[in-house]
Amino acid sequence: MSKLFSKKKKRLKVNRSYDGIDRPESTAGLMALRIFVVFVMIAFIVGTALLFAYNFSKEAENVTVGRVSDTTGGEEGYYQIYDSDVSSQLLEYYSKYYPAGENVEPKLVQYENIRVNALMAESLERMCKAASNDGIIIEITRGYMTHSECESYFRELTLHYEELGDSTAVAQNKAADIFPPAKENEYRTGMLIKLSNSTDSDFETSGVYKWMFKNGVNYGFINRYTEDKEEITGVTGDTTVYRFVGTENAKKMRQFGMCLEEYAEYVNASKSK
Repeated sequence: MSKLFSKKKKRLKVNRSYDGIDRPESTAGLMALRIFVVFVMIAFIVGTALLFAYNFSKEAENVTVGRVSDTTGGEEGYYQIYDSDVSSQLLEYYSKYYPAGENVEPKLVQYENIRVNALMAESLERMCKAASNDGIIIEITRGYMTHSECESYFRELTLHYEELGDSTAVAQNKAADIFPPAKENEYRTGMLIKLSNSTDSDFETSGVYKWMFKNGVNYGFINRYTEDKEEITGVTGDTTVYRFVGTENAKKMRQFGMCLEEYAEYVNASKSK
């Protein structure tokens, strides 16, 4: 009898709900809940993996075609990452020592009223927009030029000096110092642009020059021909001529105090080590 009374009642397992009331646990409901949670977790993992794969493929595509892979605004400018083939094009230059052939055909796009190399178009657009936001209007008067256009302009300069009394040989040398002959002319790469400032007579004192000096490298642009590098470039210093080399290259060139010829040689030497 005592055993009968001492026998414990079978207790139901209960769960405490959000309202504080104990209720019997439903085994089927708990199982369904667990299955649902597992399904949500699997869906999240699969979705994350697919998104990562998509972003990775797009990034690889952008790097291959030389478009932007990472961007930052403000003073840091516009940073682009390129594959090795495109990177070599950024440092390609022409001179009397490294002349080009007649058939140089870079991929070009139209920017306002000029043509430029497609590799620099987006950086150029963003740079001009950033300058405009700072109240600076960058006016570009010259971009890509064909072989025949370069030859024609070189002849005009030569004729100009001949009319001033120079012999043909002297006139050609003077013209080449300012605007190299077609085979030595970097405008054919589409990476070179010439700037103008309509508000100041002296470009070096203009707001455009000061802005470009401070911010140009942040968008991948360097002053191509400087007075202190005339013996290396073979061209008279010109503060209105800028060359696109990519942000990373431009910042390193400023850091090292190198012109394009020096930096390209430095990069090639580093690769051969």
